Amino acid sequence: MNFLRQRLSILPFVAATLLGAFLVFQVQPVISKAVLPWFGGSPAVWTTCMLFFQVVLFAGYLYAHWLVTYVPRRYQGILHVGVLMAAVACLPIQPSDAWKPSGDASPVLYLLALLAVHVGLPYFILASTGPLVQAWWARRSSSQRVYRLYAFSNIGSLAALVSYPFLVEPRLSVDHQSTTWSLLFCTFALFQGGLAIWLGSQAPADSTSNAGDVPRTLASVAPSWRRIRLWILLPALASATLLSITNHVCQDVAVIPFLWVLPLSLYLLSFIICFDRPAWYRPRMIASSVLVITGLLFVLYRTPYWGWGVTEVVLQLALLMAVCMLCHGEVARLKPNPARLTQYYLCLSAGGAVGGLAVGLLCPLIFNGYFEHAICLGIAATVAMAVWIGYRASPTGTTFSLRRVKSLRFGLVCFAALVMWLSHDHGPADVKVAVRNFFGVLRVAHLGENVVMLHGRIMHGAQRLDGDMEPTTYYGRQSGIGCVLTALGRDDESLNVTGVGLGCGTLATYGRPGDQYEFVEINSEVIRLAQKYFGFIGDSKADVQLTQGDGRLVLENRADGQVDVLALDAFSSDSVPAHLLTLEAFQLYKSCLKPSGVLVVHVSNRYLDLPPVVHRLAIEQGWKSAGVYSKAGEDTDTIAAKWIVIAASDHAIWEAPELSDALIPTDAERKAGLLWTDRYHDLLSLVRFNAP
Repeated sequence: MNFLRQRLSILPFVAATLLGAFLVFQVQPVISKAVLPWFGGSPAVWTTCMLFFQVVLFAGYLYAHWLVTYVPRRYQGILHVGVLMAAVACLPIQPSDAWKPSGDASPVLYLLALLAVHVGLPYFILASTGPLVQAWWARRSSSQRVYRLYAFSNIGSLAALVSYPFLVEPRLSVDHQSTTWSLLFCTFALFQGGLAIWLGSQAPADSTSNAGDVPRTLASVAPSWRRIRLWILLPALASATLLSITNHVCQDVAVIPFLWVLPLSLYLLSFIICFDRPAWYRPRMIASSVLVITGLLFVLYRTPYWGWGVTEVVLQLALLMAVCMLCHGEVARLKPNPARLTQYYLCLSAGGAVGGLAVGLLCPLIFNGYFEHAICLGIAATVAMAVWIGYRASPTGTTFSLRRVKSLRFGLVCFAALVMWLSHDHGPADVKVAVRNFFGVLRVAHLGENVVMLHGRIMHGAQRLDGDMEPTTYYGRQSGIGCVLTALGRDDESLNVTGVGLGCGTLATYGRPGDQYEFVEINSEVIRLAQKYFGFIGDSKADVQLTQGDGRLVLENRADGQVDVLALDAFSSDSVPAHLLTLEAFQLYKSCLKPSGVLVVHVSNRYLDLPPVVHRLAIEQGWKSAGVYSKAGEDTDTIAAKWIVIAASDHAIWEAPELSDALIPTDAERKAGLLWTDRYHDLLSLVRFNAP
């Protein structure tokens, strides 16, 4: 009976831990998706959100440590209930349209302020739940089994992350996601508040109440500084590796919640395994896995298919899992007596925050490329090598020989430098300039007979070195936008053309005397590089205007029906931001266009099947749409491109010879696409998982 009573007594603690952890990691994709459209769909939005959550997580752990260590037990419940009530007063979490950025503020600082106002206090109180509930349980049982609650915490977090792309996002709009989360948080506040008040009236457990408990006299033994450093540095490496690989994967595939969630899920899974099943952590085997996967990535980097396909993504995620298992396995092995668990968790969260700060803030300031990815690989491989060398079999299990590692420290430093050099994306050999900001890494390089602009690994325009003004890449004469501008350019009337997305300004080559061209570009560095290193804008015969800002936010001030051609070409990590392909966005485009205006949407994408969505949005506006799919041409330096041309069904453009080969979908094909709105869009349903 006593055994059953002990089992049942832990259930309230498990329930509070699971629900709190579920809400902690469910709010991350919810709030990220809500604000992603306001910042141009950049992968840095997720990285900045991760930075914010890790810093607030540390603050929550610090609060838990302070509450348990310095506040008298009878007052802890009352104080915690007060903080819970303040957090409930901050609901709901969804920011209003008044928080849309104007474009003149720092994106990182503005996003951090927005998150602090809307989810700061609720997330802070949720972040404190894990260590606080475990400390409360440790009063009743000083056994090392209390650390299993940390595994339950990560199970709740993993359930939240996995359920979001498959259950929450496809079924609930952003409004409903925010409302549901807020209601669950109120439930959590009532439950944990009651638990805090009840525990405040309970007497602490006796130190000998459970067989196998560690005597509390050992709790007074302070951990060594070496151990505390490992509590911080190992989680910092795991956190930095998580963020660097997430950034690397998102910039090369697409900015969709599923890809954000998957690396973090692996990160949490490593915690679950290491704290719930510590016997599964085999140091030399895990270390060998890190080294083998790193070697396979080196081979992949030097093949003709480097970076093109899901193979690298799979290897990167496998490496992340192995590195996290290595770091968290060692941290779990070094866990202290439960009386010091809040100090232990505080150090773990401090390490996570250090890793987040390094990748989210420090690296973009000091590097002009994604060097942190190579740095993390180098450090992780070196740690793995040190673990592999330091552990040796013994009759009692495994022991670590620090002396063996120290004797080889010079070789390990050289090994780290070699791995960093091999892992770094050196890019084109003749790079003229490389810059990095909130929206990614931009490079201008000489490639063959052209000067090209690269965003990550995606080419965003090229011009021949001889200064030829012929349109290249996705904008050739046979492309969808080329056909439309050529057909409309046969008339003597001037054209008012607006392009969302600048690239290197190739579309300006179609400009004629009297034409008005405006390009809306969210990235100020794109504007600067396009003007400095490419001649398309300066040599255009049209009057060209460049406007910095998000496409939709700028077009809201252009909704006067004066645009002849609206070209939607806003790339971000090889994907069109979802907020530019919603019903509300197309209603805005219609208000900007003349009745005889033409909308042209660039849908070239390796991983997202966008044409069905665009055709569905066109029919919702009463428009006719057709696909123009052009082939690559070596003589013209053009790239295979997919454009969707949209106009009124009786528009003269449909009779133009340039569109004679356009692919007109059937009514059934138009209606088959998903109808996206600002409150609902499911990118996961469009992913081509068999993409090359």
